[in-house]
Amino acid sequence: MKRSSGALKRQVPGEAVERPIEFDELPNYVGYQVRRTQAKIFSEFETTLKDFDFTPGSFGVLTLIRANPGITQVTLAAAFGVDKSTMSPVIFRLEKRGLIRREVLPSDRRCHALFFEETAEAIFVKAREKIRTFEDSVAARLSKVEQRELNRLLSKLRGQEALATAVRTAG
Repeated sequence: MKRSSGALKRQVPGEAVERPIEFDELPNYVGYQVRRTQAKIFSEFETTLKDFDFTPGSFGVLTLIRANPGITQVTLAAAFGVDKSTMSPVIFRLEKRGLIRREVLPSDRRCHALFFEETAEAIFVKAREKIRTFEDSVAARLSKVEQRELNRLLSKLRGQEALATAVRTAG
């Protein structure tokens, strides 16, 4: 990676200098580019769904609970690649809003099964329609070929080459 050839200059305390930020080699890092892109898309997502009070994560959790009635918090956390304790606040907020409910598993009283509340369907459908429109606008920034290639490359970075192949052949 190319490094900036300029030496670091010491700022004099109290001296306010407005100048463009030098990002040095950061833009060359794949992780940096992915994270900056994620931050921008998440910000746009939250603006799009401000009336629904969903983050990308909370809507994703709600979607998986709706699609997998009775899923446990442990299984849900594993599906998102996070720790169970990371999932707890999201579950709590969704439950507090009346969008999901928890039921103790008879087979293991330490675990809870998670269920989508039927009364949340109207909110979910309206939010999903806004998300689909939003996703279409994000995807429209790329050609169909670029979309498939991006999906393939992101899957490869996650170590899911088999999924990347399926995405490539399905599109």
